Amino acid sequence: MGQKKTISCILGADADLFHIANTVTGLCELEANGLIKLRLRRSSEIGEHAIVLDLGTRTAGIDLWDHSDRILPELQGCDFYFKRCVREENLNSEDRIRLFGLNYACRSWKATVSLLSLFGPTDVVRRRAAWKKFLLVPLVGEFERRPTEPASPTILFQARLWEPYDCPGDEQVNEERIGLLLALRAEFKDRVVGGLVPSILAQKHYRDLLTTLPPRQGKYVRRAREHLISIGFRGLFGSLGFKLAESLAASQCLIYESAASYLPPDVPLARYRNAHECISACDRYLSRPEDAKQLRSLAWEYYQSAVEPGAHMETLLHSIADA
Repeated sequence: MGQKKTISCILGADADLFHIANTVTGLCELEANGLIKLRLRRSSEIGEHAIVLDLGTRTAGIDLWDHSDRILPELQGCDFYFKRCVREENLNSEDRIRLFGLNYACRSWKATVSLLSLFGPTDVVRRRAAWKKFLLVPLVGEFERRPTEPASPTILFQARLWEPYDCPGDEQVNEERIGLLLALRAEFKDRVVGGLVPSILAQKHYRDLLTTLPPRQGKYVRRAREHLISIGFRGLFGSLGFKLAESLAASQCLIYESAASYLPPDVPLARYRNAHECISACDRYLSRPEDAKQLRSLAWEYYQSAVEPGAHMETLLHSIADA
């Protein structure tokens, strides 16, 4: 990026701290490394899933929403529009629309202090539930595990079921996840670890499929990164789930369901379209250690260059400077 630039990061007055934590963490890392000078600001004109970066001569909007088919109105006037979930046809239709990349909930101490200073104690009291959720988000390093560290020859499956009012028009997402879990358990028995998050819906109808992994995210992350294979599935409305980035940070063999949102072809993972293809991919990496070793190494390299928060934001700022 050459000369150190001042960047204003503008967040919504009611910003979704869980979703924006990663981006702020990356920007704080760049400032700590002397690459930028960061100013955090709030604005009531920006929604909870949006961020605006003001670089002086150019502005970049960041859309962290799940919907791949909608544009946030408050980001319409930005020179660049980086969208977490975007369809390939939208990327091809307008040059200013860019792929944001993979996002997941993580934080650093510097980002935590910066956000607390920005919003202040009144907001912490007003939105105590949101702040509690944010302060329980694990630090970046807790997600990471190098490919040289041993991995348990097991398959991680952790899924959430959605109430009908949360997923209008995408109600089949629950059936897909339950069907895949049953198929994997039938094939691999106790080598499948996890299950359904114990929501009210899951506890009422699928008690025998509930996960035994700890519900608190900090403890869950440390347990989740132990497994060789991680199963990913499309999020609501074809969105990209946090599981993608989390699995890459843990250098796992990621087996991921094709989704409507665009995913670059260079992301190191195995794709599946149905339970049969998912089972075949799992069998390959469980029975072929060399293939698993290679995929784990590629996952870690990709994480370090494109997903780790500081590297991610540096790449994004470079793309603006080079445009």
